[in-house]
Amino acid sequence: MKDFTFIVLVYNHAKYVIEHLESIKFLVSNYSDRIAVDIIVADDGSTDETVALVDSWFRENASLFRKISVLSDGVNRGTCANLIRAVSRIQSDYCKITAGDDVYSFVNLFREVEKIDSCHILSGLALNLIDSTILPTRSDLFNIFASNYIYRDSDYDSRLKRINFFVSPSVVYGLSGLLDQEIMQYVARHSVTEDYPLQIGMARKYRPLKFVQLNEILVYYRRTPTSTYLIRGPSFDEDKMRIFRDLIDSDEKWVSRLLLRNRLFCYKIGNRYLKRILNFSFWLYGFSVLRYFVPIWRLFRGFDSKLSEHQEHFDSLALQASRHHAKHRFL
Repeated sequence: MKDFTFIVLVYNHAKYVIEHLESIKFLVSNYSDRIAVDIIVADDGSTDETVALVDSWFRENASLFRKISVLSDGVNRGTCANLIRAVSRIQSDYCKITAGDDVYSFVNLFREVEKIDSCHILSGLALNLIDSTILPTRSDLFNIFASNYIYRDSDYDSRLKRINFFVSPSVVYGLSGLLDQEIMQYVARHSVTEDYPLQIGMARKYRPLKFVQLNEILVYYRRTPTSTYLIRGPSFDEDKMRIFRDLIDSDEKWVSRLLLRNRLFCYKIGNRYLKRILNFSFWLYGFSVLRYFVPIWRLFRGFDSKLSEHQEHFDSLALQASRHHAKHRFL
């Protein structure tokens, strides 16, 4: 690996962004020997102290990076537009995009990201982070193993039209896809949902799209009451329905269109139980899980999440972050 860029998307992340930056510091300090590391922090018009905290942290840790860019003009563009302006500034061979409230694990990210050379999309695994506790996310992990097994012989475009699971913070995208104007123009049609459109755009561009799943915990996925899909609910819903309609319009198979129309119909239903009961795709996914349950279960049972080690790692990062917060209050 020659050089690498961290892209950090932030919006009112004052409470969490230093933990995120400390996790980057751990990776750079321990694994970046002979790798030039850039970092781009793209702020989406935060109204709290996010940018001030980021600036204060960089003043103390500037030597870790070849180049530091903080994009902050006070304008709230939405997640997709914020991502696009950050990506346009990449000047490296590899990159990883993560929100400023998530946290990197202790796994050597640089070593894992190099595997993107053999594919277009690379995904690790994630553990949930709620308050200060790392949680095993057993159902999420099981469904990721299930999705990868069920769709192992399917093209990625078909997989995106079905019930499948991935955790966005753990995904790595090939730079050619991120810098492709046609793909990013498709992403720009959406507001706050960037991962699904990005994958759809790449699946249409690269046929067949090559996807690789890693059995490594790369990220702790923070779940809070201020998560985008909660605080920007209407925008999130508009994006999802736009995606469904686009998939329907572009699909040439009537069975696939029928399933997508059914998913769109169910998405609009307010009752979460009816959403599942009436969703044909959900039942098809369930039958597939039952059909392949034994090999899926073996994959799931054979994975060791090393939960206690990840908790210890996070506690160390949180301690460093709390010291910075205490110092920042007196600046």
